[in-house]
Amino acid sequence: MQILYAFLGFIFLIILRLAYLQINQSEIFSDLGQKNFLITEVVVPQRGNLVDSQGVLLASNRPVYDLYWEGSGNRLLSVEQQELIKKLKDICQIKLDSHIEKIKNAEKYVRKILLKEGISFDQLCKICELCVTCSNLIILSRFKRIYPYKNLAGHVLGYLSKHEQDYSSIGLYGLERLFQDRLKGEVGYILNTTNSKGRKLNQKQLKDPKSGDDIKLTLDYKLQIISENLFEEGQSGAFILMNPFDGSIKSLVSYPNFDPNMFLEPISQGEWEEKFSVDKPLLNRVTNAMYPPASIFKLITFAAGLEEKVIDSNSKFNCKGFTKFCGRNYHCIRHWGHGEIDASAALAYSCNIPCYEIGLKIKINQLADYAYRFGLGRKTGLLLPESSGLMPTYEWKVAHKNEPWWKGETLSACIGQSYIQVTPLQVARMISGICSGYLVRPRILQDEIVQTEKLEITEETLDFLRGAMKDVVVRGSAKILNKLKDFDIYAKTGTAQTSSLQAKKISKEQLEHAWLASFFQYKDEDPLIIVVLVENVGSAEPAKKIAARFFIEYKKLKEKDFYV
Repeated sequence: MQILYAFLGFIFLIILRLAYLQINQSEIFSDLGQKNFLITEVVVPQRGNLVDSQGVLLASNRPVYDLYWEGSGNRLLSVEQQELIKKLKDICQIKLDSHIEKIKNAEKYVRKILLKEGISFDQLCKICELCVTCSNLIILSRFKRIYPYKNLAGHVLGYLSKHEQDYSSIGLYGLERLFQDRLKGEVGYILNTTNSKGRKLNQKQLKDPKSGDDIKLTLDYKLQIISENLFEEGQSGAFILMNPFDGSIKSLVSYPNFDPNMFLEPISQGEWEEKFSVDKPLLNRVTNAMYPPASIFKLITFAAGLEEKVIDSNSKFNCKGFTKFCGRNYHCIRHWGHGEIDASAALAYSCNIPCYEIGLKIKINQLADYAYRFGLGRKTGLLLPESSGLMPTYEWKVAHKNEPWWKGETLSACIGQSYIQVTPLQVARMISGICSGYLVRPRILQDEIVQTEKLEITEETLDFLRGAMKDVVVRGSAKILNKLKDFDIYAKTGTAQTSSLQAKKISKEQLEHAWLASFFQYKDEDPLIIVVLVENVGSAEPAKKIAARFFIEYKKLKEKDFYV
């Protein structure tokens, strides 16, 4: 009896186990069973385009064809298949000998393997003739990112990193990264029914892929081409062309630049060192590099002096070449002096002496307040990543240098040196404020809302600054631009120190940066802002020459004498 009870108990346990597996776990095993013959295939969508303001494709997609071998379930390769492999070797110029074992395994177990990625059009045509009689060859198409104009606007567009498993792409820089979710689209799914050997019996579209959104930029392709060609080999710098009223950026150049196409394939160590280890081509100098504003900042200093009523538009100054303060000589850019000079001429010739006199009568926090009003020392609001710059205050000096702010440092700050750091984009926004009478947020997308901010500066002061900037072109440091016909140009130049005046300039890094900031009007068109920054060139001349070249090419474009 004990044996019978034990046997019945054993049978009862088996029944319970079977009931548990077939009832409680039925869905799990059903899913596992279906996975043996149902395979879901991901369909990668086409990435959205990046286009300029006129609809020109700046970042798009091109079709790419990949060649696969799909096995038939045969244990051995037939004579015909071996002959086919030899033909493929000649057509595709690939070493199929290294693939032969993989092909044999794929043939035996009905698997699909990649023979060659991205076959050419000629190869595609020849292979298609073979595909008529051979079911083992499969050609699958996909889309690959392409930047048709290579280096053009690379710092704005950005670049991608390829996901090796499914050829999808992930934005790593610029707008490609910023709008990854909008550009990537939605993947689709195909349900494949296979037999026990893996051969496809049926296909069902579960979900269609949805292409990514196209994004329209404010950039103008032709203006961007002009801007990209302004810098010479060996130079580093930045160039911006912007509308002062709505903030739309027409062209933006950080030089040296880079070709985003390079990042679509693996980059060797040698290529990286050759292309990217010198002069920081991946740095966006327009938005992320910071420089002393030099004499460009004198516009702020004069605005502070006028608003605080320590000078007026009719003030006269006597420039002897230096100002003495606390036993130290603070020099003018013209060491033998300008003589007696009025306020507008002082800005036109970039005389330091009036700035020193203003600096003796105001505090650093007052100067910082006016810099903030013009947008310096804070981010502009552009969608791309940017630095905030630095406008020092008394409190900043105590917190970061653990010492008080000295009055002599205010004199240096008044001519745009000391600890002040700005980005070229901040300078463009500042100049746009002088032109339009308000600050505008720079924008790179056509559908961005125009955002403005009241400029807390009187119209009388702005009129003075505009008149002084006109004097810079008519009789001052940017007189080279006064020869250009059909242009109404207002400008300010600057030469930013990178080392002490006493230091010998024994390396390029010790040479001064060149600035030119301007707003201009061509004939009866709306005004535009340009800002030029050239690193380590020793004087403002290279920036002036770049600006002059831009105006010449701009006129050619408007007169239909410009060819891409």
